[in-house]
Amino acid sequence: MSAAADPRPAARSLALLALAAFALRLALLFVLDSPRLAEPGDPWAWGHETACLAQSLRTQDFYGDPWNQGTGPSTWLTPPFPAFTALCLELGGGVNRTSATIYFVAQSALSAATCVLLVLLGFALARPRVGWLAGALFAVYPPSLWNAVDTVWDTTAVAFGVALFAWVWVRVLASRDSKRLAAAGLVFGALVFLNPAPASLLVAAAVSGVLAWGDRLRFARGFAVFGLLALVVCLPWMLRNQRTLGTLGLRANLGVELRLGNNDTSTGRPVPFRYHPSHVAEELALYRELGEKAYAEDCGRRAFDWIESSPGRFAVLCLRRLQFFWLGDPPIFDARRAADLEARADWKAWVKFLAFSLAGLGALIALWRIDLPRPYKAFFVVALALYGAPYFLTHVSERYRFPIDPLIVWLDAWLLSRILERRKVRA
Repeated sequence: MSAAADPRPAARSLALLALAAFALRLALLFVLDSPRLAEPGDPWAWGHETACLAQSLRTQDFYGDPWNQGTGPSTWLTPPFPAFTALCLELGGGVNRTSATIYFVAQSALSAATCVLLVLLGFALARPRVGWLAGALFAVYPPSLWNAVDTVWDTTAVAFGVALFAWVWVRVLASRDSKRLAAAGLVFGALVFLNPAPASLLVAAAVSGVLAWGDRLRFARGFAVFGLLALVVCLPWMLRNQRTLGTLGLRANLGVELRLGNNDTSTGRPVPFRYHPSHVAEELALYRELGEKAYAEDCGRRAFDWIESSPGRFAVLCLRRLQFFWLGDPPIFDARRAADLEARADWKAWVKFLAFSLAGLGALIALWRIDLPRPYKAFFVVALALYGAPYFLTHVSERYRFPIDPLIVWLDAWLLSRILERRKVRA
């Protein structure tokens, strides 16, 4: 395996890229005027579970009440991002235009920083031109712009975390240094604490590490320390959940998500939440009666009963969700409405769809053709193959893929650079 030389890109060029990406997001924020949606002051209407949990942190003595319905302590989401949202609310004086503006400006800065990480990833992989192209593409990538200035969720933050871990891990593979391996465990732990969805990257790290290390026993010892340090980051929250809610996990809502996507009304498209406590009074009453853990377990049992009775339909739904995750769904089939405008008539919906689907298709082609050394290629292949697996089984939405989109855009940049190189040679 040829290790990357990892020369440093010019700091001034990185700063210019970040500033350009940040300025573009601020301009779009001004055009869309997303903060206006916070003006009624309703945390649920503005930011759903994230804002409601943030409101609980800010105004009550516990972390919970994910639907602003007085339901008590919760582990519906892990606390880092709701805590960040609570800070924005505190600075702005509650759910209002000021706090929403602070929130989106901070999120835009994080999105711009992700562009820089993609450049650094390119240098770490000895593909500096691909890195610069990836950073530039992500700066104008429509889902990146949209999520930064219009989405109240941890989507942008998790994408930044995935890009950060990918860069850190590639450097670990190149150096095969035990200290860097241990430090990567802390980064991974922080990422999973932010949102458990990227936990599948653990498999990508393990497979690529085995391929990179000549001494596999030495890697196994180092990887055990990696896992232990990641656990140390998450353990306090897990112990809190065990003490407060009777569950040792990071979150307790898997059964609910499984039922949302697997029932007689499921189509494989974004769910209408007919079985969600936030939308259905009967479900909220059952949630209050059973408590969060028991309610999620009950939903899980009902979902498994349905899957057992309808295995063929479940398989079709999984394939449908896989297709949606990678290639999206044309707005002409999307029944959702925004501001009384159907998706098929909304040009923004078509821009998002085309960017989403072309990026996914390009990444799949790039994975097949890319000329990276085996450990690095294995990391990309396993990371992208496994990341969407939980969503194929439960339910899917466009924003669920976005945390892995920095890697997808990096692969797209490689493919585009290869196409441009071949056209130059032919010319």
